[in-house]
Amino acid sequence: MTTHTHMRRVRSGTAPHRGRALALLLAGLASVSGCTSGEPASPKPTTPTSPSSSAPASASPSPESPEETAKKEAVAAYQAYWTELPKAYAVPSLEGTELKRYTAAEALAKATAGVANLKTLGQIMTGAPVLTNPTVTAAEIDKKTPHVTISACLDVLPWKVIKKSTGKPAPLPSTRVTKYVVTALVERWPDGWKVLKSTPHGDQPC
Repeated sequence: MTTHTHMRRVRSGTAPHRGRALALLLAGLASVSGCTSGEPASPKPTTPTSPSSSAPASASPSPESPEETAKKEAVAAYQAYWTELPKAYAVPSLEGTELKRYTAAEALAKATAGVANLKTLGQIMTGAPVLTNPTVTAAEIDKKTPHVTISACLDVLPWKVIKKSTGKPAPLPSTRVTKYVVTALVERWPDGWKVLKSTPHGDQPC
C-alpha cells in the first residue's frame, strides 16, 4: 500500500515538469514555423531574377574633351586672378602674392600701376570683390596659343578703399556702379593659363 502510494506521488510530481517541457518544445516549433510561414524554404535561385539585378550596368561617363578641360582651367585661372589681386591691393605690393603666376601683358601692367597708385595716395583696399558665374563665351583651343574669352559678374561693394592715415574709408562717388559685367582674355602659356586683359563694363549692371 505504501509502495503504490509512493509511485503515484512520483508520477503526479513529474507530470507538471513534463508538461512544461512539452509546452516549451511546442513554443519553439511555433516560432520557427512563424518565420517560414509554415512552408518549406524554397531553394535560392542561381541566376538573378529581380529587375535591379538583371538590368545592365550603367554606362560610365564619357571622358571630358580636351576643349572642356581647357575651358575649366582658364576659368580657374581667372578666379585665381580675382583672389590674388585683392591681396596685392591690401598691402599694397605684388610681393607675397601669386599675381604674376596668373597675369601677363595688360592685366599685369594694370595691377602694377594700381599698386603704385595706392602707395602714392597712401591708401589700401580691404575686403575682396565677389566674382560670380564666370562663363566662357568664346574659345580657340586649337590655336598655337590657345585662348578663351570669359564673361562674369563682379560685385565690388565689399572691396573698400581705406586711407592709411585715418583707417577710414575714402570718399567715393555715390553714383558709382558696384556690380557690373567684366570680361577677360585668358591665354595658355607654357607655365599655365594667364589673364592678359580684364575689362570692367560699368554700363552693364548684373
